[in-house]
Amino acid sequence: MSRPSKKVRLLDIANKAGVSRAAVGHILNNSGADHVRVSKATREKVLKIAAELNYRPNRAAQRLRGIPTKLIGVVLDTVNLAVFSARLAAIEAEAHRRGYRLMIGQAQHDPNEIQSYLNDFADHGMDAVLCLFDVMQDIRPKLKKVFQDRDNIILHSAPILPSQPCVRVETSWAIHQLVDHLADRGRKRIAMQLWSPTDQLMAIRSEAWEQSVRRRDLPSSQDLIWTNPQAEQKPSREAIDDCIEKLVVQQQADAIIASNDEWAVRIIQGLQRQGHPVPKKVAVTGYDNLDIADVIEPALTTIDQCHDDYAKAAMDLVEESIAGKLSDDQRIRVIRPQLVVRDSS
Repeated sequence: MSRPSKKVRLLDIANKAGVSRAAVGHILNNSGADHVRVSKATREKVLKIAAELNYRPNRAAQRLRGIPTKLIGVVLDTVNLAVFSARLAAIEAEAHRRGYRLMIGQAQHDPNEIQSYLNDFADHGMDAVLCLFDVMQDIRPKLKKVFQDRDNIILHSAPILPSQPCVRVETSWAIHQLVDHLADRGRKRIAMQLWSPTDQLMAIRSEAWEQSVRRRDLPSSQDLIWTNPQAEQKPSREAIDDCIEKLVVQQQADAIIASNDEWAVRIIQGLQRQGHPVPKKVAVTGYDNLDIADVIEPALTTIDQCHDDYAKAAMDLVEESIAGKLSDDQRIRVIRPQLVVRDSS
């Protein structure tokens, strides 16, 4: 049986490089930053030897000495997973560019599971935690207790506690763009499909839709908003048929703003199945700019949430929060999504 390989120490690297242990610690762990100086050549030599010896820093020891571990925890929900997975990929790339690594857990929309992950991340010395999930109204009160007395937690969309930093995609801006685009294309009865009555973002979209259609002197009857009675994000055929019946057949909608790209694709399929050509009779728009948006016929007009911009803003908050340089007026970063026009509108 082979023996486990011996863990490489800073001293081992120092001996091979012919420099002091303090110099190696400064280069690899940023220790002694105020009083240790090394040349560029020494830094490159130490980094090369560390790679050859497969050196791995002792995160537990770093944490005890108050040195950042360069690890970030991520709590990812299973609701709207396609979007958050794409956002996570952008964050991982940006974190890598800044020298951080991610540890990820899925919370299943469960406050107890979220608390367990936060405890695990604290035990493993995460420098910060990113919470990538939409906070539904039903779990908001419980999360206030979960997040109490926890530092360096960055949320998505809206803070739970007043002091928490967050990155928000400006949903209302996206809806204004969609309504203006459809109105400019001559649509007179612009309807909206929502998937849940309790999702905060759905409420924001509903309000933004009403403001936008009124600004364009278009009908703003609540009958032009259809909310999935099943309150499920995944569209069933029964729900699609009911949406088309209520909005297109009964309300004579000539455009539908869907809650996301998956709903939009299913609505397009349902409209075509029932003899309502898209976009000749009914225009359809999505939200998220997933890969499927450019595959379906007609290609889907949608909203791109600018994940790269989001990732940079999130990592800025991480680093500023860790450094204690985050003022109250800088805690919320807003990303403006972009309209992507294709054939469905």
